[in-house]
Amino acid sequence: MTAIETSSSTALVELKLGSDRNYEPLVDRNSTNGMTGAELQRDRIYELVRNAAHGRGVDLTIVTSDPFVAPPKVTVDCWVRHVKDPLVTLRSSAIISVRPREFHRFHFEYDIEYRNDVRKQSVRNIIKFSQADADALVDYLLSITVRRPPRMSQRRSWKVDLWRPQNRPDRLRLDPLAIVAIGLVAGGFLTLGFGIGFLLLPAGLLLAYFNHRRRTHCLSAGKPTQEPRRPIRLDSWQVVIDKLGQEVEALREQIISEIRGIPGQGLEVGNERIWYWGSDGKEEREQTVVRLGRGLLFLHIYRYGESVYVGWDAHVNCGEWTETIAGRGYDMKTATLCAVHSITAGWHIPNEYDITDTNCLIEQVHSIVSRCVKLKAAELKIDQEIDFKIVREARGGITGRQDPDESASTTIKSKLRRLA
Repeated sequence: MTAIETSSSTALVELKLGSDRNYEPLVDRNSTNGMTGAELQRDRIYELVRNAAHGRGVDLTIVTSDPFVAPPKVTVDCWVRHVKDPLVTLRSSAIISVRPREFHRFHFEYDIEYRNDVRKQSVRNIIKFSQADADALVDYLLSITVRRPPRMSQRRSWKVDLWRPQNRPDRLRLDPLAIVAIGLVAGGFLTLGFGIGFLLLPAGLLLAYFNHRRRTHCLSAGKPTQEPRRPIRLDSWQVVIDKLGQEVEALREQIISEIRGIPGQGLEVGNERIWYWGSDGKEEREQTVVRLGRGLLFLHIYRYGESVYVGWDAHVNCGEWTETIAGRGYDMKTATLCAVHSITAGWHIPNEYDITDTNCLIEQVHSIVSRCVKLKAAELKIDQEIDFKIVREARGGITGRQDPDESASTTIKSKLRRLA
């Protein structure tokens, strides 16, 4: 083969495969994927509902789901006290879920579940949630409009609700070859009496057969930088140190700095703000998250007066992003058949290497925390006996564990089969 022929064949390969040489079967991680956008929508809805409550001069309990929990949610709880007796309350709540719809006309859909003493009602497939919708939702929870949940813009869910817009992939169109095949087959049946149908019908069936054998490309918007959170708790450790309240920030910075300074381990450190239900309403805290593979460790350093609580709890994260097909069609940009792939939270069956990564994470972090606590206690001359023994949890039964939600549904189905 000559040099010119070799160059031509190489150029042909470049033309077919492109310049990117990354052919690994992995969904790209990016910040523009649908699930990350859904979390931004969750935060936007939180602000809209809070503005609606403030505009009416009332305090509601509004809580968002934790980071990397799918689907993202906003929970609103409301107790309306009776004007004659504040001990008498009318209670209601709403849970707003966000579903990403990548490459669709409407990029996000919202589901709202209302709960009160009378009924539990769901409104699904909402395609727009504005400040006016948040105002109407708060009015309904406050019993200003007591009859029915507020009307919101919804997509078409059934074939008969033609007045509602459809939410189809806006990048995909009907396959031209499929349309031609259907036209030939239909025309063949209609013209059989004239003889032309005997030519059109086989041509349409042959075209439909070859069109069915065409390969389908996958169109994916990517996935978030972290896997969804479905943790299994392993080990933990905690201590309360007296007379350390003034040095809590210095201790926290020292511990985080040393963790980030571990060379070549692949540890990732970040801070997250979380909300949870306390004894007297919503509580808000900031926690430090350390990750290694599927190992998760939450580091807690909080001040209580002049005392400081230092602790951590480690988990194996069994969440993973899985793909589902959200639509099929002809992609106008690439002139190919495409299937739109959307991501949902699934279950990863843990193995021994996941446990090993988590064990390594535990030992690394606990060594740093212990050393920093000892140095700070010695620096401030704190005479307190500190137990650095880790509270170990049993490892048996973790590897190979199946999805508990799927196991529960399987158990219910088996019981129903036995009853039948």
